[in-house]
Amino acid sequence: MDKKFFILISVYYFLFFTLIGDYVIFLPKYFSSFFTPAQIGIIFAMMPIARFLTPFIFLKKPLTKRDFLLAIIVSSLSSVLLFTKNFYLISLFFFILGASFSIIFPYIEAVAIEKLKEKYGKSRLFGSIGFMLFGIIAGYVNINLLIAFIVLLILTNLFSLFFLEDKTITKSSSKFSLLKEWKFWAAVVFLQISFGGFYSFFTIYVTSHGISKEWVGWLFAIGVSAEIIVFLIQHFFINKKPPLFWIKLSIFLTSVRWFILYLFPSNLLLIALSQTIHAFSFALFHTSALLYLNKKYENKTLAQQFYAGIAYGFAAFLGSMLAGFLYGDYLFLYESLFALIGFLVML
Repeated sequence: MDKKFFILISVYYFLFFTLIGDYVIFLPKYFSSFFTPAQIGIIFAMMPIARFLTPFIFLKKPLTKRDFLLAIIVSSLSSVLLFTKNFYLISLFFFILGASFSIIFPYIEAVAIEKLKEKYGKSRLFGSIGFMLFGIIAGYVNINLLIAFIVLLILTNLFSLFFLEDKTITKSSSKFSLLKEWKFWAAVVFLQISFGGFYSFFTIYVTSHGISKEWVGWLFAIGVSAEIIVFLIQHFFINKKPPLFWIKLSIFLTSVRWFILYLFPSNLLLIALSQTIHAFSFALFHTSALLYLNKKYENKTLAQQFYAGIAYGFAAFLGSMLAGFLYGDYLFLYESLFALIGFLVML
């Protein structure tokens, strides 16, 4: 393993997921000062829908170095739109950012997996650490979360340049079918829809039920800590069962997780317990899904792009939009039902 590459990719993951930490944990609360829940839902739906639409461009068009650089430049410069406090301009920025991430991140993931192989998880851990640390520190330190987001975005984009190698990054391909594994894709959609309320409104939801902002950072840290543990130990057990087993288990436990949030929105201990299920909801599900796709699809890079586009694009878009309109005391009951449907589809 190239030690220099490992260090660089680890720093990249740290920066990228620290940025995502600001986006998921604190920006919804920031935007709640001047936008309605429905508007926040739309704003946070922009990145996912852009991530879903962008991969279709590269079914027949090769992804080039020029596309990669353009994504970095445009996303960095357009971040000034965040200062406008204008609903439409901020929505436009997050759409641009989603399209840019759809170009940059899947390529870097593919390079990381190719070069690190079984060591990939150890590098990816630094992303989880960055997410967790930012969630804790920003809960106590009075920092401008908008400025922090922009600085982290620019640093992340600059670091991505270290991994740009070829003029043509990926070749085009039209031989790709979602229908042959429709149950898997449908389950992915319902699972990620169920995350809409968590990613867009968890902070608002629990603080409205008496949980302090400082504890919100720790609650996210619990989830990420559980995620880190599973990333570290999953190679001991993940091959003992087929990927579909872990996928089904993860989706079912996610339904239980949201149901706990619905029943006990002010019980700090039970919310903390529900956060440990993130080890299954994200870490184990994500790895199992990649293993499943690697087994079922010949074009593995394109499969990964569509996985990111459908799971964290299309489904996340629907989830964010629905959460904005469903927000209230019953939000996580709905999310629990969405995840349960995903589980039933896989049976």
